[in-house]
Amino acid sequence: MKVDYIIRGGRVVDPSAGIDEIKDIYIKNMRIADVKGETAECNPDCIIDASGKLVTPGLIDFHTHLFHEGSSICIHPDMMIAQGTTSAVDAGSAGTSTYEAFYKSVIAQSQVRVKGFLTVYGGGQLDPKLCEDFNPALYNVEKMERVIEANRDNILGLKIRLSKGVVPDETGADYLRAVVKLTDELNERLGTSLRVCVHTTNSPVTAGELADCLRPGDIFCHCFQGAGNPIASKDGKIDPLVLKARERGVIFDAANGKGNFGLKAAKRALTAGFLPDVISTDLTVDKFNMPPYAKNLPLVISKYLALGVSLNDIIRAVTETPAKLMGMEGQIGTLKAGAVADIAVFDLKERQYIQKDFCDDEIVCSQILVPQLTMIAGEIQYCQSDFYL
Repeated sequence: MKVDYIIRGGRVVDPSAGIDEIKDIYIKNMRIADVKGETAECNPDCIIDASGKLVTPGLIDFHTHLFHEGSSICIHPDMMIAQGTTSAVDAGSAGTSTYEAFYKSVIAQSQVRVKGFLTVYGGGQLDPKLCEDFNPALYNVEKMERVIEANRDNILGLKIRLSKGVVPDETGADYLRAVVKLTDELNERLGTSLRVCVHTTNSPVTAGELADCLRPGDIFCHCFQGAGNPIASKDGKIDPLVLKARERGVIFDAANGKGNFGLKAAKRALTAGFLPDVISTDLTVDKFNMPPYAKNLPLVISKYLALGVSLNDIIRAVTETPAKLMGMEGQIGTLKAGAVADIAVFDLKERQYIQKDFCDDEIVCSQILVPQLTMIAGEIQYCQSDFYL
């Protein structure tokens, strides 16, 4: 079989296929090819020697902020290509008044595949000093329906931030219940399967009360935040309502922004056996690639290795699981034959360095994941200068 590329001799880690072994990957016509006993041939210049490297499906960053030039907090999606990220989800940077501009100016023109959540506040997240108003009386539901209908293949659901200072302390949970109710109504009217994504850092109610509002498939993001009302108590016990929410299918996303991740909270939850379903970055422009609070996805992965999470569990949380949540299971987040050829190659190096959380607690990492090559739909979009020579 004539193929376009062969990625040869790397350690392939693909949890969706149950693979963790030295293996060759074949790419033909933008997809993963299955040679099955055939001889694979290609131009010698298109054989990529991945010996001693880690080969994974292209990473999927499920919580980012990407409305570049439409919001002061956002980066451009293609800045993530050099990190091995090939798909991403914007976590509500745009609202009903701005989503169409976001789609036309950013999503439609990006190499990185982008889907998003729609913030129920019309203006979206414009600036850190301009707080959203989630009063249900201000929802422009008619406009919201039109935006969702026009972007039904792209909008995954509705987003609300449930933090002290953003919603009223005494009635904050009512705001979340209103969003859940609205989502149910929209799904019934439009025939969609919209999820709710809720920001949970320093919530005015307990993590359990908040999780109890959510339906199967809804997203509890920043699940390891330590600012207030975390999922695990100081004695290490997970809130029973959080456990019940997980049992019924609520998704827990670590979403590791600087202000939304606490090492003590993460260690307590992990010690109790509570792994996140999704590991993401909460990338914003102010902290992009800035140590020691680095928020690019390879460094977040390295942090979870230092926390004792297995490589396979981590890779699943940045590939297979987010692909399912994006409605693209089997197409991305996997190296199975027929999938889109989104591929990342990394060098897993031994090196000691420090990462910090929101209150400057430190963790010493001993491994660092260094991107070498990123392929999107069968085309090389990034290559480290000393790799693939």
